Amino acid sequence: MKYALYSDSGRTTVWGNTVGTNTVSGTYAIAQLPLTVYGSIPAGQSIPAGNYTDTVTVTITY
Repeated sequence: MKYALYSDSGRTTVWGNTVGTNTVSGTYAIAQLPLTVYGSIPAGQSIPAGNYTDTVTVTITY
């Protein structure tokens, strides 16, 4: 199954790995966690309804 991650609820800003282009920046403190991520499964895939899980690795640059 293919899917994409987004930084906004409208799913218009793809969350990628090119710093300054499609990454999320900001000031975060431990107390502010978690950080919300939105996902979308592109049309055209035959994916049955259900609950799915995956592991997403995040790199924090400071």
